[in-house]
Amino acid sequence: MIFYSTQVNVVLVLVILLVILSTYIHFNQKRPQSALFLLLITGFLLRLFMAAVDPFLQDWDERFHALVAKNLIHHPLTPMLRLDPIMAFKIEDWCCNHIWVHKQPLFLWQMALSMKLFGVNEVAMRLPSVIMGTISIYFVYDLANRWIKNIDISFVAALLFAVSNYQLELTSGRFPLEQNDVAFAFYVTASIWAFVRYLQSGRTFKWAIFIGIFVGCAVLNKWLTGILIYGGWGLYELLSNKGKIHFKPWKLFVVSVFTSLLVFVPWQLYIMHYFPAESSVMYKHNSKHIFEALEGHGGTIWFHFAEMSNIYGVSLLLFILLGAYAILSDKQVDKKLSGSLIAMVLVIYSFFSFVVKTKMPAFTFPVNSIIWILIASGIITSFVRVSNEQKPYILILWIVLASIITLKPWEISDKRSHDNQPRNAKIHNTQIFKKLDVAGKLKNRVILNCKSFEDVELMFYKDVNAYHWFPDESTLDSLMKKGHTFAAFQSHHNQQLPDYIQHNPAIKIINEALE
Repeated sequence: MIFYSTQVNVVLVLVILLVILSTYIHFNQKRPQSALFLLLITGFLLRLFMAAVDPFLQDWDERFHALVAKNLIHHPLTPMLRLDPIMAFKIEDWCCNHIWVHKQPLFLWQMALSMKLFGVNEVAMRLPSVIMGTISIYFVYDLANRWIKNIDISFVAALLFAVSNYQLELTSGRFPLEQNDVAFAFYVTASIWAFVRYLQSGRTFKWAIFIGIFVGCAVLNKWLTGILIYGGWGLYELLSNKGKIHFKPWKLFVVSVFTSLLVFVPWQLYIMHYFPAESSVMYKHNSKHIFEALEGHGGTIWFHFAEMSNIYGVSLLLFILLGAYAILSDKQVDKKLSGSLIAMVLVIYSFFSFVVKTKMPAFTFPVNSIIWILIASGIITSFVRVSNEQKPYILILWIVLASIITLKPWEISDKRSHDNQPRNAKIHNTQIFKKLDVAGKLKNRVILNCKSFEDVELMFYKDVNAYHWFPDESTLDSLMKKGHTFAAFQSHHNQQLPDYIQHNPAIKIINEALE
């Protein structure tokens, strides 16, 4: 089914009604567990809808991740973009190469497993993000409840996260780094949640191991920002011992770090052994993010602070400061824990603002759970002086308003309007790819002249080798002498086929017009 703005609006209205109902159950009926259950159902259905709303692969960078994940289904230890690169390529070009270690593999393995179970399609590819996003709603709720011990703040934080436009559009693949950043934020959030559970369990071995597993998974999704919780943990121990270092509290810290190494180091050793050139390029590329504005992703030191308005909503930003002040002033809240968690937010924003030259909105997203809790704390704190008779109804009204601001339904709808020509072109081309008969006249042919980078999409939907360009005449002749056969799309936009392809009787011309 193809969703356009009319259908999208109906779904979003239903979501807002469910939000109102869960908020009413929490604040008026005083049934927090029922409200949380309804919120989890709402969050899951909303994410599942967002996974299905765009029936095509998004440009950056979902289509590349999707193809690598598809190839991992049958080659789980050999990450490949192109299975059969018959033309020359550079291993530095992550958009067009063969062995693909540009990203750590865990989120790709998850996508591959989902597609193995449910088929190679967009929804199955995005399903792990749907599941992780839903579980994260619970993580945010429980983290806030254990940290601040305020059930209202916990619910509001979980509610705002559940309808977060930014997280939802990452799930749909529309924002850069999409499924990769959903998975990364999930595991970082899980490590923060496990750390709070570790402290409240009396610092048990089990929870130290869980922290290590989650940290290892975070690193195995993106890279070393995943160790963030160890900075917060170390600060907590220093604050607990007034700056003095005692051996005993650090034993489980070391156990946890060692556990994380067991999770992510084997893959690094594996790729350095089997794919030494590609892994060397990848590690150098990762370090270049710090010193260079790669691929045009530059910006001022205020870039990430400005992006907070897009991620959290400009009208909610003041609540971050109010919430932080309220939490740090609350005598019932563990100040050492508050200092550690808030410090992690400051470190992430400072590092990516003042040190790292490459700027991308989602670089700071791993600490979004803490920020939503701060916003929720600020909202609830602002209603402390409202009379008890009026408070539930005013809170419900205000929180529903905050939810709509966070959801941004007008943006979700506008991006799926009937007159959105780029989206319509993607739908049109995807339908051509899905219907292409690669088992008949196009069998075993290499397909040329796809629209820019949509060769990646064609290879996702069909087991075929494809390129979005065409070789020169001598290269083509050489490949044909080696036994390769070709087909080519007639034309699209201003890219016309040259005569040596158009008039070659051995090359099958595909007449379906790409937009």
